[in-house]
Amino acid sequence: TSSVLTLVDAICREVIRVFTKLRALKQGMDKHSTPLVDVAEIFNNESSADRVTVVGVVINLLLSVGKAVVGVTCHSSALIADAGHSLSDLFSDFITLWAVQIGRLPPDDDHPYGHGKFEAMGSLFLAMTLLATGLGVGASSGQKLAEIIAAQRSGGAALSNLIQKVPTVPALIMAGISIISKEWLYRITRRVGEALNSQVVIANAWHHRSDAYSSILALVSIGLAMYVPGLIAADAAAGILVAGMICMTGAEIFGESVKQLTDTNDEMLVSRVDDIIRNGVDGGDVVEVNRIRARQVGSNSIVDVSITTHENLSSTATRAIEERLRWAIMEEPGVIDVDVHSTPAAGSGEVVCPLLATEVARGNVDLPPSTATVEEDVRRVVGKNSDVLSIESVTVNYRDTMLVDVDATIRVDPASTVAKANLIAADLKIQLEKENDIDKASIYLDLNEAANLLTLQEGV
Repeated sequence: TSSVLTLVDAICREVIRVFTKLRALKQGMDKHSTPLVDVAEIFNNESSADRVTVVGVVINLLLSVGKAVVGVTCHSSALIADAGHSLSDLFSDFITLWAVQIGRLPPDDDHPYGHGKFEAMGSLFLAMTLLATGLGVGASSGQKLAEIIAAQRSGGAALSNLIQKVPTVPALIMAGISIISKEWLYRITRRVGEALNSQVVIANAWHHRSDAYSSILALVSIGLAMYVPGLIAADAAAGILVAGMICMTGAEIFGESVKQLTDTNDEMLVSRVDDIIRNGVDGGDVVEVNRIRARQVGSNSIVDVSITTHENLSSTATRAIEERLRWAIMEEPGVIDVDVHSTPAAGSGEVVCPLLATEVARGNVDLPPSTATVEEDVRRVVGKNSDVLSIESVTVNYRDTMLVDVDATIRVDPASTVAKANLIAADLKIQLEKENDIDKASIYLDLNEAANLLTLQEGV
């Protein structure tokens, strides 16, 4: 009985686990499903990418059906191959429509950097569709070419049968219509893609252009097959060329998609950012540009910059330099986020031990005290001295990974002599450096109140 109950309990837990995964999958699909529900909304929203893609869907649908019908009835294998290319463009339009809509979704818990990579995924799938289409068309045209060559060698009835299947005039007209419509689609789609800096839209535009090129090959091959009987094999040979063009376009888009998905550095953007840093408003404040990294996320880019600044700059000064550079770089088109990190010049004498830092992170070495703890110790020690009227500020610096330096600014009795004030500062320095957490202490005197008092006395 206990074994049966244990088995039933295990089955129940497994069923609950499966349903939990299915629920999470459904929630993810709902979250990333297309936000548009009908064609009317596509034309009413602000995205020109949606509108130009829907126009492409309609034209590619008409061309696919038209080329296939005319190609079969008019005996043109090149036009049938071209119909396959237009059909792949139709699929690419749907992929583009989905990718650009998902890519514009704002960041969420699952995708804190946004959904821009969905555009690259769409381009990748689009490229694989092109490659598959090209291989299929190439295999079909190659088989047709082999049959023609075999028939020409054998002659007789087989050759006569092939001559009867020479393409006719409607095939020429259909190829011409395809060239004009696809070139027009390419121009408007590329214009939209460049305006939005959307790689998937630009890739879709090149799909249209490749279809226009393949239609030109189809037009030429149909004409040769019709008017030059000795070149009856030209139609099938052109089908192979069209297939090669489809595969080349697919391979190019595939490479670009992989680059984006693997966060390949955007060298052109890196060059522009480097020029901004060296020649921009903060060029004189930057000693050296250590590293610039730029990666594309859909239509946008994220940039990471590491620079070296002059030594002895305050934290507020370096922060101001970082912020000015950050906003200057974000003026670049498509850049949505910039992270600028600065380090002091080597002349500052700062040494960071990676091994020691690693041991601290692993807990093998005690962590250096926090700034709050050090400041509390400084105020406790200085506050015991009755000659100190107030502690104006305490600055904590970390040196060589573990050592702590402090700068304390104090105010003493304005009537005190300079010699007495120096003695007070020297005594406080000794007391602070006896603390376990403090390696070096510097004491500064705030004489502003004394100067104000002197000014008032002179006025009286």
